[in-house]
Amino acid sequence: MNFILAVAAILVAYIFGSIPVGYLVARLYGVDVTASGSGRTGGTNVLRSVGPVAAALTVLGDILKGLIPVYLLATVAHPLVTALAATATVVGHNHSLFLHFRGGVGAGTAMGALGGLTFPGALVVAAAGLIALGISRYASVLSTTIAVATLVVLVVFAGLGYVPYTYILSGVLTLLVMFNALRPNFARLRAGTERKVGQKPENIVRVSTHH
Repeated sequence: MNFILAVAAILVAYIFGSIPVGYLVARLYGVDVTASGSGRTGGTNVLRSVGPVAAALTVLGDILKGLIPVYLLATVAHPLVTALAATATVVGHNHSLFLHFRGGVGAGTAMGALGGLTFPGALVVAAAGLIALGISRYASVLSTTIAVATLVVLVVFAGLGYVPYTYILSGVLTLLVMFNALRPNFARLRAGTERKVGQKPENIVRVSTHH
């Protein structure tokens, strides 16, 4: 794969990640998720602002937009291109081209991207994330666990020869992207003001679904 194709592949991965699934799903329910709750477009804010069905659709969509481009690239592209594309999907989710570079934290998309790199690894990380959520009840702890566990799994799997060592770069970069998005959450956790999963926000902004 030449340089131009490599850059194009990473850009397409970013655009895929930019698809604002949570925003679009919430609009179907008449809610502007970017103006409700935390203003983020991930499953947690959609759950709080809209409900569990919308949140499930959001999480599924966010996973798929990470999984599809990375899985396809993993079969044809150089491991470095695939690794960078995996992180590009998360950057796209967090800084969507379609939402003035706003978005979410990227946990679902990171899970999908990891699934494209190593499906067994993604299952391990998903289990770790769900355990962390079950214990803490904080979505930010779930996201933090996914970010850290993704890097750990890629290091271990590369050491065992299951994935190329180059994939570790994706784990490092994705962790940095997610931790940057999680900075307000870390501050609220320290202050004891972080909301637990399912707590309703005070501000739910409804929009007209009719033109």
